[in-house]
Amino acid sequence: MFLLTKQWLGAWFSLSGLRWVWDGDTTGTKPALGTGNKGLEKATGGFVPHFVIDYAPYVHLYSEEIFLPGDIGEHLEHTIPYLNYTPLTSLHTRQSLTSLSHLNRFGPHVYLTSDDDPETQPSWLRGDHNRPVPIGHGETDVGASTAPGIIIWTEKENNVTDAFYFYFYSFNLGNTVAGWRFGNHVGDWEHTAVRFIDGVPQSIFYSEHSGGVAYEYGAVEKIGIRPVCYSAVGSHANYARPGTHYYAIPFHLLADHTDKGPLWDVTKNSYMYNYDVDHDILKPSRDTPGAPVDWFHFGGRWGDMMYRPGDRRQWVIAGQYHYVHGPTGPKFKNLARKEICQNEGVCVVRSSLTEEAEIPFVTLEGWDGEDVDEWAGLPDEKEKRN
Repeated sequence: MFLLTKQWLGAWFSLSGLRWVWDGDTTGTKPALGTGNKGLEKATGGFVPHFVIDYAPYVHLYSEEIFLPGDIGEHLEHTIPYLNYTPLTSLHTRQSLTSLSHLNRFGPHVYLTSDDDPETQPSWLRGDHNRPVPIGHGETDVGASTAPGIIIWTEKENNVTDAFYFYFYSFNLGNTVAGWRFGNHVGDWEHTAVRFIDGVPQSIFYSEHSGGVAYEYGAVEKIGIRPVCYSAVGSHANYARPGTHYYAIPFHLLADHTDKGPLWDVTKNSYMYNYDVDHDILKPSRDTPGAPVDWFHFGGRWGDMMYRPGDRRQWVIAGQYHYVHGPTGPKFKNLARKEICQNEGVCVVRSSLTEEAEIPFVTLEGWDGEDVDEWAGLPDEKEKRN
């Protein structure tokens, strides 16, 4: 009988060189923190191309999901900017979606830290009131959430348009290995991206933790002509099909789970923008001319900084932590990508959903390791704290 122990886990991580990363940034050049071209941002970016809406993904949340979509504006009402575990007390008012980038003057290590202990799971953190409207409650409203999605389209060379559909949640519940949970964090940004050539969809990318999987557009499940995305319970990683999805380490120790739970349609309530990646100019679509812009340029993190080792909520085994850093926002998810995948250079566009099974586990080396290297030099094991 195979017995899984903390010592075995430590040996595995040491031998494999594997590290897990949650919501890290892609490698390579990252956007400047700046606040964009403020003089031009106030103008609208034209109407969203019809195909960006026509082919927008539907998202199936997990049927028993307790951390539902979050409203980025409401999130700011319950968080305080921290720097080095210290609140920025010089700021006497709450931040808003129209002022958030002002925090960039403090550098990239500002964390929007929860007022509440996330272990208590307050209602705003769970997004209780943002559950999408179910079938049977008015066909025009089915799938609508009070939490706005974010739709950003970018125009590139050779008649390419990339459309990014961002989904925000105020909390990410990590998965477990042998009863130990790793990777919790306040704030969670996930996305799908569809690449169009001359308005025709060619491929689609589903973000999963710090990586993701891309498919030819014709290979994925659809409702009508719109692709379907499955959001994993707790982690909100995106997949192209329902079921159990093993990742990161072998022997089926770590898995995401998806099913045909509530359907979320971000086109029913969203902020829509055109983004000029070359000039760092974000403009609201004429469809949503009042959509706030400033928040997009915030260069810090949308959640707490990784809790210190002495914090009762924190533990570490084999270099992996119960609580990790909150994520950066959409601007830092490689919107300028040449390939459809967020992490370029390793992008494979699969022609079938069954190709996913050919990859036994995901290797995360080479991606942003800030989350796991923050406490370099600590012992590999600590006792689990109650």
